[in-house]
Amino acid sequence: MRPEIQKRLLAGAFVVALGAGLFGPATASAGAPAVRTVRGEVIAVTVNESPQVIVIKTMTAAKKEMIVGATVESGAAVTRGKNRVTLADIKVGETVELKYVKNADGLVAESVHAR
Repeated sequence: MRPEIQKRLLAGAFVVALGAGLFGPATASAGAPAVRTVRGEVIAVTVNESPQVIVIKTMTAAKKEMIVGATVESGAAVTRGKNRVTLADIKVGETVELKYVKNADGLVAESVHAR
């Protein structure tokens, strides 16, 4: 994917992702941000820029397509099966489960799990 198209896709994903809090199970304790979970197809991964970002395409409960993009910080757990991997090992087209929180900086991945 050409870099300028990828940057536009990622920027658009963050705008769309602001609505991502409308679905998915949430768990939170008092004062802690809710952890949301989505499952879908990876459509972009950036590992050579800071922050690293993953973008997935998922479906809402109303059967509408939604794009969710989240930054992946160094403390996030990235796994495939039971094995820990790097974000660079996650490829476009794979199905992943993304657990994230929304904070003042946007959506931040807590974990990315590929099957």
